[in-house]
Amino acid sequence: MKYLTSTLLILCLITLTTSFSPQKQAKVMKKQGFVFVPSGATTVDGINLTINGFYMQAGEVTNKEYRTFLEDLKAKGKTAEYEVANVQSEKWILPYSSLEEMKEHYFTHPAFDNYPVVNISQQAARLYCTWLEEQLKANGVGAKVRLPEKAEWVYAAHGGIQGSIYPWEGNELRNKKGIYLANYKTSSLSEDGAYMTAISKSYFPNGFDLYNMSGNVSEWISTDGETKGGNWWSEPEYLRIDAAQEFPYSTEASPFIGFRTVVTVTSLVK
Repeated sequence: MKYLTSTLLILCLITLTTSFSPQKQAKVMKKQGFVFVPSGATTVDGINLTINGFYMQAGEVTNKEYRTFLEDLKAKGKTAEYEVANVQSEKWILPYSSLEEMKEHYFTHPAFDNYPVVNISQQAARLYCTWLEEQLKANGVGAKVRLPEKAEWVYAAHGGIQGSIYPWEGNELRNKKGIYLANYKTSSLSEDGAYMTAISKSYFPNGFDLYNMSGNVSEWISTDGETKGGNWWSEPEYLRIDAAQEFPYSTEASPFIGFRTVVTVTSLVK
Protein backbone atom coordinates (compact mmCIF):
# COMPACT_ATOMS: atom_id res chain seq x y z
CA MET A 1 0.00 0.00 0.00
CA LYS A 2 2.87 2.36 0.88
CA TYR A 3 4.49 1.60 -2.51
CA LEU A 4 1.17 2.23 -4.30
CA THR A 5 0.70 5.57 -2.54
CA SER A 6 4.22 6.68 -3.50
CA THR A 7 3.65 5.66 -7.13
CA LEU A 8 0.39 7.61 -7.31
CA LEU A 9 2.10 10.65 -5.81
CA ILE A 10 4.86 10.49 -8.42
CA LEU A 11 2.30 10.17 -11.23
CA CYS A 12 0.39 13.17 -9.89
CA LEU A 13 3.60 15.22 -9.78
CA ILE A 14 4.47 14.23 -13.35
CA THR A 15 0.97 15.23 -14.53
CA LEU A 16 1.18 18.55 -12.68
CA THR A 17 4.62 19.31 -14.11
CA THR A 18 3.44 18.51 -17.63
CA SER A 19 0.36 20.74 -17.29
CA PHE A 20 2.58 23.64 -16.23
CA SER A 21 5.17 23.17 -18.99
CA PRO A 22 6.16 26.45 -20.69
CA GLN A 23 5.38 24.99 -24.11
CA LYS A 24 1.83 24.06 -23.14
CA GLN A 25 1.22 27.37 -21.41
CA ALA A 26 2.46 29.32 -24.45
CA LYS A 27 0.28 27.27 -26.81
CA VAL A 28 -2.84 27.75 -24.70
CA MET A 29 -2.23 31.46 -24.19
CA LYS A 30 -1.43 32.08 -27.86
CA LYS A 31 -4.96 30.92 -28.69
CA GLN A 32 -6.19 33.58 -26.28
CA GLY A 33 -4.15 36.29 -28.06
CA PHE A 34 -1.21 36.50 -25.64
CA VAL A 35 2.55 36.26 -26.10
CA PHE A 36 5.10 35.38 -23.45
CA VAL A 37 7.44 38.08 -22.19
CA PRO A 38 10.41 36.27 -20.58
CA SER A 39 12.07 37.27 -17.32
CA GLY A 40 14.76 39.91 -17.53
CA ALA A 41 15.88 43.28 -16.23
CA THR A 42 15.13 46.89 -17.09
CA THR A 43 15.69 50.41 -15.82
CA VAL A 44 12.77 52.63 -14.90
CA ASP A 45 13.26 56.18 -13.64
CA GLY A 46 16.92 55.42 -13.01
CA ILE A 47 16.22 52.30 -10.94
CA ASN A 48 17.42 48.87 -12.07
CA LEU A 49 14.66 46.28 -11.73
CA THR A 50 14.27 42.54 -12.25
CA ILE A 51 11.12 41.49 -14.08
CA ASN A 52 9.49 38.08 -13.75
CA GLY A 53 8.09 36.55 -16.94
CA PHE A 54 4.43 37.14 -17.83
CA TYR A 55 1.96 36.96 -20.71
CA MET A 56 0.85 40.15 -22.43
CA GLN A 57 -1.83 40.74 -25.02
CA ALA A 58 -0.18 41.02 -28.43
CA GLY A 59 -2.33 43.99 -29.40
CA GLU A 60 -4.58 46.43 -27.58
CA VAL A 61 -8.01 45.15 -26.49
CA THR A 62 -10.30 45.50 -29.51
CA ASN A 63 -13.81 46.86 -29.92
CA LYS A 64 -15.08 43.35 -30.65
CA GLU A 65 -13.48 41.90 -27.51
CA TYR A 66 -14.84 44.73 -25.40
CA ARG A 67 -18.35 44.41 -26.86
CA THR A 68 -18.33 40.74 -25.83
CA PHE A 69 -17.46 41.85 -22.30
CA LEU A 70 -20.27 44.43 -22.15
CA GLU A 71 -22.81 42.01 -23.62
CA ASP A 72 -21.92 39.44 -20.98
CA LEU A 73 -22.30 41.96 -18.17
CA LYS A 74 -25.70 42.95 -19.54
CA ALA A 75 -26.84 39.34 -19.97
CA LYS A 76 -25.91 38.55 -16.35
CA GLY A 77 -27.74 41.60 -15.04
CA LYS A 78 -24.59 43.26 -13.71
CA THR A 79 -26.04 46.72 -14.12
CA ALA A 80 -23.63 48.59 -11.85
CA GLU A 81 -20.56 47.13 -13.56
CA TYR A 82 -22.10 47.78 -16.98
CA GLU A 83 -22.65 51.45 -16.16
CA VAL A 84 -18.99 51.87 -15.17
CA ALA A 85 -17.61 49.81 -18.05
CA ASN A 86 -19.76 51.22 -20.85
CA VAL A 87 -17.98 53.06 -23.66
CA GLN A 88 -18.38 56.84 -23.54
CA SER A 89 -18.59 57.47 -27.28
CA GLU A 90 -19.54 61.11 -26.73
CA LYS A 91 -15.87 61.70 -25.89
CA TRP A 92 -15.19 61.72 -29.64
CA ILE A 93 -16.66 65.24 -29.63
CA LEU A 94 -13.39 67.09 -28.98
CA PRO A 95 -12.94 70.83 -28.32
CA TYR A 96 -11.10 71.30 -31.62
CA SER A 97 -12.96 68.73 -33.74
CA SER A 98 -16.45 67.23 -33.69
CA LEU A 99 -15.92 63.64 -34.83
CA GLU A 100 -19.60 62.77 -35.13
CA GLU A 101 -18.95 59.83 -37.47
CA MET A 102 -16.57 58.25 -34.98
CA LYS A 103 -19.04 58.83 -32.17
CA GLU A 104 -21.78 57.02 -34.05
CA HIS A 105 -19.86 54.12 -35.59
CA TYR A 106 -16.41 53.51 -34.10
CA PHE A 107 -17.40 51.17 -31.27
CA THR A 108 -20.41 49.51 -32.88
CA HIS A 109 -19.68 49.06 -36.60
CA PRO A 110 -18.11 45.73 -37.67
CA ALA A 111 -15.60 47.62 -39.81
CA PHE A 112 -13.92 48.68 -36.56
CA ASP A 113 -14.05 45.25 -34.87
CA ASN A 114 -10.26 44.84 -34.76
CA TYR A 115 -9.48 48.41 -33.80
CA PRO A 116 -8.58 49.26 -30.19
CA VAL A 117 -11.39 50.15 -27.84
CA VAL A 118 -11.13 53.71 -26.54
CA ASN A 119 -13.28 56.03 -24.44
CA ILE A 120 -13.23 53.72 -21.43
CA SER A 121 -12.04 54.77 -17.99
CA GLN A 122 -9.20 53.15 -16.07
CA GLN A 123 -11.76 51.59 -13.73
CA ALA A 124 -13.56 50.12 -16.76
CA ALA A 125 -10.28 48.58 -17.94
CA ARG A 126 -9.84 46.97 -14.53
CA LEU A 127 -13.36 45.54 -14.67
CA TYR A 128 -12.48 43.98 -18.02
CA CYS A 129 -9.44 42.34 -16.39
CA THR A 130 -11.65 40.81 -13.70
CA TRP A 131 -14.08 39.55 -16.33
CA LEU A 132 -11.32 38.10 -18.52
CA GLU A 133 -9.89 36.28 -15.52
CA GLU A 134 -13.27 34.59 -15.09
CA GLN A 135 -13.43 33.71 -18.79
CA LEU A 136 -9.98 32.14 -18.75
CA LYS A 137 -10.91 30.11 -15.68
CA ALA A 138 -14.02 28.85 -17.46
CA ASN A 139 -11.72 27.72 -20.29
CA GLY A 140 -9.39 25.81 -18.00
CA VAL A 141 -6.78 28.50 -17.37
CA GLY A 142 -6.21 29.58 -13.78
CA ALA A 143 -4.69 33.03 -13.98
CA LYS A 144 -4.39 36.51 -12.56
CA VAL A 145 -5.37 39.16 -15.13
CA ARG A 146 -4.50 42.80 -14.57
CA LEU A 147 -3.19 46.00 -16.10
CA PRO A 148 0.61 45.98 -16.49
CA GLU A 149 2.80 47.60 -13.89
CA LYS A 150 4.90 50.46 -15.25
CA ALA A 151 8.13 48.43 -15.07
CA GLU A 152 6.48 45.50 -16.87
CA TRP A 153 5.17 47.77 -19.62
CA VAL A 154 8.56 49.44 -20.10
CA TYR A 155 10.38 46.11 -20.18
CA ALA A 156 7.87 44.64 -22.64
CA ALA A 157 8.02 47.72 -24.87
CA HIS A 158 11.79 47.38 -25.30
CA GLY A 159 11.23 43.94 -26.82
CA GLY A 160 14.61 42.70 -25.65
CA ILE A 161 16.53 45.75 -26.93
CA GLN A 162 17.61 47.40 -23.71
CA GLY A 163 18.42 51.07 -23.99
CA SER A 164 16.31 51.57 -27.10
CA ILE A 165 14.29 54.76 -27.42
CA TYR A 166 11.37 53.06 -29.16
CA PRO A 167 10.15 49.44 -29.39
CA TRP A 168 12.37 49.04 -32.45
CA GLU A 169 16.08 49.55 -33.16
CA GLY A 170 17.29 53.01 -34.06
CA ASN A 171 16.17 56.55 -33.32
CA GLU A 172 13.89 57.09 -36.32
CA LEU A 173 10.12 56.88 -36.70
CA ARG A 174 10.41 55.45 -40.22
CA ASN A 175 12.36 52.48 -41.53
CA LYS A 176 14.92 52.61 -44.36
CA LYS A 177 12.13 52.36 -46.92
CA GLY A 178 10.45 55.43 -45.47
CA ILE A 179 7.56 53.43 -43.97
CA TYR A 180 6.20 54.73 -40.67
CA LEU A 181 6.81 52.46 -37.69
CA ALA A 182 3.99 53.82 -35.53
CA ASN A 183 0.69 55.69 -35.63
CA TYR A 184 1.07 59.22 -34.23
CA LYS A 185 0.35 62.87 -35.05
CA THR A 186 1.81 63.76 -38.43
CA SER A 187 1.06 66.60 -40.82
CA SER A 188 -2.12 64.83 -41.97
CA LEU A 189 -4.32 62.19 -40.36
CA SER A 190 -3.46 59.50 -42.88
CA GLU A 191 0.20 60.29 -43.66
CA ASP A 192 1.43 57.48 -41.39
CA GLY A 193 -1.00 54.99 -42.93
CA ALA A 194 -3.81 55.34 -40.38
CA TYR A 195 -6.91 57.48 -40.09
CA MET A 196 -6.86 58.20 -36.36
CA THR A 197 -6.59 54.75 -34.78
CA ALA A 198 -5.24 51.71 -36.63
CA ILE A 199 -5.98 48.00 -36.25
CA SER A 200 -4.61 46.70 -32.94
CA LYS A 201 -2.15 44.36 -34.63
CA SER A 202 -0.74 46.71 -37.23
CA TYR A 203 2.60 48.26 -38.20
CA PHE A 204 5.45 46.01 -36.98
CA PRO A 205 5.70 43.89 -33.80
CA ASN A 206 8.68 44.35 -31.49
CA GLY A 207 11.07 41.63 -30.35
CA PHE A 208 8.44 40.10 -28.06
CA ASP A 209 5.81 40.09 -30.86
CA LEU A 210 3.87 42.97 -29.30
CA TYR A 211 2.16 45.45 -31.62
CA ASN A 212 1.72 49.20 -31.20
CA MET A 213 3.62 49.58 -27.95
CA SER A 214 4.32 53.09 -29.25
CA GLY A 215 1.50 55.05 -30.86
CA ASN A 216 -2.05 54.15 -31.90
CA VAL A 217 -3.59 54.47 -28.42
CA SER A 218 -2.02 55.31 -25.10
CA GLU A 219 -2.46 52.42 -22.66
CA TRP A 220 -3.70 52.36 -19.10
CA ILE A 221 -1.20 50.82 -16.69
CA SER A 222 -1.75 49.73 -13.07
CA THR A 223 -0.85 53.06 -11.42
CA ASP A 224 -3.87 55.32 -10.95
CA GLY A 225 -4.12 57.93 -13.68
CA GLU A 226 -1.09 56.78 -15.65
CA THR A 227 -0.72 55.71 -19.27
CA LYS A 228 2.19 54.72 -21.48
CA GLY A 229 2.96 54.56 -25.18
CA GLY A 230 1.57 57.62 -26.90
CA ASN A 231 -1.33 57.64 -29.34
CA TRP A 232 -2.61 58.67 -32.77
CA TRP A 233 -2.66 62.35 -31.74
CA SER A 234 0.67 62.34 -29.85
CA GLU A 235 3.70 64.39 -30.73
CA PRO A 236 6.77 62.19 -31.44
CA GLU A 237 8.29 62.82 -27.99
CA TYR A 238 5.47 60.84 -26.36
CA LEU A 239 6.23 57.74 -28.42
CA ARG A 240 9.46 57.28 -26.50
CA ILE A 241 9.41 54.37 -24.05
CA ASP A 242 10.68 56.66 -21.29
CA ALA A 243 8.28 59.53 -22.14
CA ALA A 244 6.75 61.62 -19.37
CA GLN A 245 3.03 61.46 -18.67
CA GLU A 246 1.08 62.93 -21.58
CA PHE A 247 -2.18 63.34 -19.66
CA PRO A 248 -2.77 65.22 -16.38
CA TYR A 249 -3.07 62.04 -14.29
CA SER A 250 -6.71 61.55 -15.17
CA THR A 251 -8.52 58.22 -14.87
CA GLU A 252 -11.33 59.36 -17.17
CA ALA A 253 -12.29 57.96 -20.57
CA SER A 254 -10.60 59.46 -23.64
CA PRO A 255 -10.54 58.80 -27.41
CA PHE A 256 -6.74 58.65 -27.09
CA ILE A 257 -6.58 55.90 -24.44
CA GLY A 258 -7.10 52.14 -24.62
CA PHE A 259 -5.36 49.25 -22.87
CA ARG A 260 -3.93 45.75 -23.03
CA THR A 261 -3.87 43.12 -20.29
CA VAL A 262 -1.17 41.14 -18.54
CA VAL A 263 -1.68 37.55 -17.35
CA THR A 264 0.18 35.41 -14.83
CA VAL A 265 -0.82 31.76 -15.32
CA THR A 266 -1.24 29.74 -12.12
CA SER A 267 -2.73 26.49 -13.46
CA LEU A 268 -3.92 24.70 -16.60
CA VAL A 269 -6.85 22.34 -16.18
CA LYS A 270 -7.11 21.24 -19.80
